[in-house]
Amino acid sequence: MRAWSASVDRPHRLIGSAGLLLGLLGALFTLNVLMHFPGKLNSDSVSQYAQAVAGQYSDWHPPIMAWLWGRLRVFGDGPAPFLVLHLAAYWAGFGLLADALRRIGHPRLGLLMLASGAFPLSLYLNGIVMKDVGMVAAWLSAIGLVFWFRVQQRKIPAAWLVVIAVFTIYGTMVRGNALFALGPVLVFMLSASPAWMRTTSLMIAAVVVAVLALPVLQLSNRVLFDAAPRSWVHALYLYDLMGIAKHQQNPALLAPRANFTAQDLQDCYTPYWFDSLSPWGRCASRLNRPDPNFITDGDGVTLQWLKTIAAHPVSYAIHRLKHFNSALLFVVPLKHIRFTPEYLRPGEGLVAEVVTERDIKMDLLRKPPFSWPIVWLVWSVPLLIFLSRLRGEPSVYLARALSVSALGYSSAYLLIGVATDIRFHYWTILALMIANIAVLPQLVQGFRHRSAVLWSGFSAVVLVTVIGIAARLLDFKAWVI
Repeated sequence: MRAWSASVDRPHRLIGSAGLLLGLLGALFTLNVLMHFPGKLNSDSVSQYAQAVAGQYSDWHPPIMAWLWGRLRVFGDGPAPFLVLHLAAYWAGFGLLADALRRIGHPRLGLLMLASGAFPLSLYLNGIVMKDVGMVAAWLSAIGLVFWFRVQQRKIPAAWLVVIAVFTIYGTMVRGNALFALGPVLVFMLSASPAWMRTTSLMIAAVVVAVLALPVLQLSNRVLFDAAPRSWVHALYLYDLMGIAKHQQNPALLAPRANFTAQDLQDCYTPYWFDSLSPWGRCASRLNRPDPNFITDGDGVTLQWLKTIAAHPVSYAIHRLKHFNSALLFVVPLKHIRFTPEYLRPGEGLVAEVVTERDIKMDLLRKPPFSWPIVWLVWSVPLLIFLSRLRGEPSVYLARALSVSALGYSSAYLLIGVATDIRFHYWTILALMIANIAVLPQLVQGFRHRSAVLWSGFSAVVLVTVIGIAARLLDFKAWVI
């Protein structure tokens, strides 16, 4: 009987062992590196690598990444050193989160947390050396360290506090939009007080920190890296002016920034992909600007933007909602990048890929509903309501902070986005996935007890999924062009 009991207990001890977790972590990290080595570059990364080689930076892209890349070149040229660094930080974060769950008596949940690091979207995006991956990897390591110490009720040693601070600061500075997600992350790291960890407190922190940190970030880029200003915010102003002009059918609203005709608006405006007025866009040459390195002459453009929005709020709202819809991959046709001006008029601008009939047919399989940001954002609302009713403990606090951070990060694109790509919502999807796993036992119990909030949220997710699939199958184009 004792021998039989020992044989039964052995698998349970194996599942709860640190050795199994560490071995799986090493295997996943190694496979992830081999899958993508030496790493890929997107257009942003190519520009940042050029700055790293030259040792001269601009603030069009976060200069801290180019600066660090210059230091990493001692290990080799190209993307390989950065790929390994990103993946090491990424998997370290998941390993810490998984081991923390194991230590508080949830070994299977720990294994699930670690396995979730191999989420298909992550495996795809992590192979590209870019700022979005840098933000995610750095913040995962920082949050994982804090959570690992907190579940053990251990004081964080000074040396590890420095590491946490470095990862947090880097993750914030490497992605300008990180400011909209930073507040809840900071609150989670700095305080475990029930008052601070309420959902409302976290939401207030998200707004306050974003407002206060923006000028600090801009000043830091100038002081630390001597980054040349490139008036990146003017890209937003011009994109919105063009969107309003398009929906008002009034090209004069863009003057004197550009002298457009009605046909120019048709040729240049799109709520999807990237702003065609950017320096590499197909319509960049049509702008009236004294310096090709700047988006536009800054004189009066901010005031013009504000006045135009005030005069045409409905057109502004329609323009922003169309862009947000495309960014969230909600009501769109299959492979809707094919409806942007670059694809409708080939040979006149930058085309990143050739869209074939097979690409169109396979689009729903390549981007299934679980990779749509809209699905995760819709679920985040009932999740937060449910979390606000749970007893405060480290896992619940982690889930609350990550959920509010994710919601703030993607929601900001409703107002500030000028380009759309799944990578812009990488933090949102990953943070919400981690939040759900961290409180999975409570979620299961809630569904079993017929929680109205959870079941309503599940119904909402099903609804947006059905609408999204129908739009793709019906090739719905009205909100794209």
